[in-house]
Amino acid sequence: MVGLVLMYSAFYPSIKANASQLNRYMASLPKAVKEMIGRAGDITSPPGYLQSEIFAIMAPLLLLIFAIGAGARATAGEEEAGTLDLLLVAPIERARVVLEKFGAMVAAAVGIGVVLFLALVLAGPLAGLHVALANIAAATVSVVLLAIAFGSIALLIGCWRGHKGVSIAITVALAVVTYLLNILAPLVESVKGLQLLSPFYYYIGHNPLRDGFSLAHALVLIGVSAIASALALVAFDRRDLAA
Repeated sequence: MVGLVLMYSAFYPSIKANASQLNRYMASLPKAVKEMIGRAGDITSPPGYLQSEIFAIMAPLLLLIFAIGAGARATAGEEEAGTLDLLLVAPIERARVVLEKFGAMVAAAVGIGVVLFLALVLAGPLAGLHVALANIAAATVSVVLLAIAFGSIALLIGCWRGHKGVSIAITVALAVVTYLLNILAPLVESVKGLQLLSPFYYYIGHNPLRDGFSLAHALVLIGVSAIASALALVAFDRRDLAA
């Protein structure tokens, strides 16, 4: 994550030096492409550049890879490896296992988010990427909440099915479909309302780098995590692990 920030920060001075040409090029792109890279302003402004190069794809991609993998491994990975029975033979309730696995995933995702925030705060200004600290924090919190939401879904599927590969495959497919839905829904009138079903809308739709934190959008992502983790508790408690 630090390498990502350093790389794109190093590119920004040349982007800013060619602002007029790049803005003309961006204006000529199809609307779908503009939706994909974000709407935080032109690509040569600090908020627009950070959104298009880091927060539109790369930061959520890296955090989703981590969170989905962690959620899938939490119980299903141990079950496939044959270590879950050794864990549960101890006097530990199943609910505690799920909650502590979930807590570990959340803590690690937050840690990665802190690294991302500090890298942007320390390296960004050196390259002329001056964005309000509150807005950087808002974007970072949003991407962490997005990752935790999908990690919770992976945890749920792992607790329900007991197969790490199935959990990863279904969650990744869901992430891809909802990502595309968030991009394409504004372009197709008949499905425009479906954008509200995409977690990516609640992650980036309020333009946190430009407009700051949205409590309403954050609560939706927190709600997805809470519901998925609660269902994971029920699924894991009811499963016959000997089957």
